[in-house]
Amino acid sequence: MKRWVKIMLGTILACVFAISGAFYYIINKMNRVDKVELPKTNEELGITERVEDTGVINIALFGLDARSVKERSRSDSMIVLSIDKKNKKVKMTSLMRDMYVNIPGRGGDRLNHAYAYGGPALAIKTINSNFGLDIKDFITINFWGLEDVIDTLGGVQIDIKPYEAKALGLKEGPQILNGKQALAYSRLRYYGNGDYERTERQRRILNEIFKNVSVLNYNEVVKVIEKLLPHVQTSLSNMQIISLAKDVYDFKVESIEQYRLPVDGTFTSQRIRGMAVLVPNIEENRNKLKNFIYNN
Repeated sequence: MKRWVKIMLGTILACVFAISGAFYYIINKMNRVDKVELPKTNEELGITERVEDTGVINIALFGLDARSVKERSRSDSMIVLSIDKKNKKVKMTSLMRDMYVNIPGRGGDRLNHAYAYGGPALAIKTINSNFGLDIKDFITINFWGLEDVIDTLGGVQIDIKPYEAKALGLKEGPQILNGKQALAYSRLRYYGNGDYERTERQRRILNEIFKNVSVLNYNEVVKVIEKLLPHVQTSLSNMQIISLAKDVYDFKVESIEQYRLPVDGTFTSQRIRGMAVLVPNIEENRNKLKNFIYNN
């Protein structure tokens, strides 16, 4: 092999190892859940159906309206993140927090109560057992952490509706929201179509963050990660995070496909034990969710 080829290969490898090492060091500072590991068996995780090798990895995303992810809190936001390696797609499914479902060991209750009762482990078990999924990992973030990330990205572009503008003190139409404004926007609940539209706003914010991050160079991505780390708790290992991030980056997708449960027309609004809840047709929602995630 010619000398210049060896030098070039050596330089490339050195850069790769340097970048990987720096990235690994940053990821290693993340607030881990190693001391509170998730259950390992399918039964403990509520996985009741045999799932074929679809190339899809489902991860639970929990958003907490708390200053720290270590606080025991109800999950204000619940999203199933689906990474489809076969079709090179990324999908998000919002789970309405007021859905009335069976929480293992607790009986019928609002879905967001599962996190307060038993943390991410019980929340995952509840989602899996009700909707036939195979989630084994989670990422929890408090909303306050998104402020720093959005500011680091220079804001996110959102088309503000008239009633949203009035509530937020902003102009209507396309706006670049800073972190504080985006947080307030994502938490609006009593404007428009209530909690249904609130989950849409949350997905919209996450999608804009995703689009902004996807065009960054390495150094810029590192800055975003450093801002996010103090606000994140996850069961994923360092190598899993690196591998999944690389997969998603290689997809070169411009946006995330979005969905919501319960699906319109598949639930009734009821009042149970004084709670205003959405009672879904579990079987119908389970099938529709699988169709969305696995392209059936």
